[in-house]
Amino acid sequence: MPPREREQRLRRFLRALGTVLILVLGSSARAQFGWHGARAVGDVAQAEGAHPGAALAPGGASRHHIPLSGGTNHLIVDGMLNDVLRGPMLIDTGSSYCVLTRKTAARLGVKPVVGATVAVATANGEVEADLVRLDSIQIEDARLGGVEAVVMDAVEPPLVGIIGLSFLNQFRRYSVDHARGTIQLER
Repeated sequence: MPPREREQRLRRFLRALGTVLILVLGSSARAQFGWHGARAVGDVAQAEGAHPGAALAPGGASRHHIPLSGGTNHLIVDGMLNDVLRGPMLIDTGSSYCVLTRKTAARLGVKPVVGATVAVATANGEVEADLVRLDSIQIEDARLGGVEAVVMDAVEPPLVGIIGLSFLNQFRRYSVDHARGTIQLER
């Protein structure tokens, strides 16, 4: 591979990686929507308390085993947003919120919550992102409603967005089984 092409690939990778490392610095949105803490140990995290999003599937406790694609370097799932748009999404346990690209948000027709922006830190510096609330996010048979997301171009096509903690923390537990190539979500 020529050095110029290698440098361009590395630059694209680092840009994507940098924007994926989203950390919430603070926002009035926390108070407006409610928030809860989470503990993470390795690949397993457990949410404490309830989140305003509601599980749309009937029944009590359940486990979801969702296949991953993307090899060993990336955790990619097939996501369905608002029962309208299906596409590959990156699982990122370091992202406080789910993330939609601007193109994905436009295709869904979602509008920012009035007065709610979130300051996010990326490897490229701090940026403001609009906060939206999705009607639903579904991966396989795990479906949740009222999920918060931010709108920013943190991933490149064919990815339509990122599944972050605003989705994952609504489950009692989640874990990644690299050997089986699945993520388990437990209610």
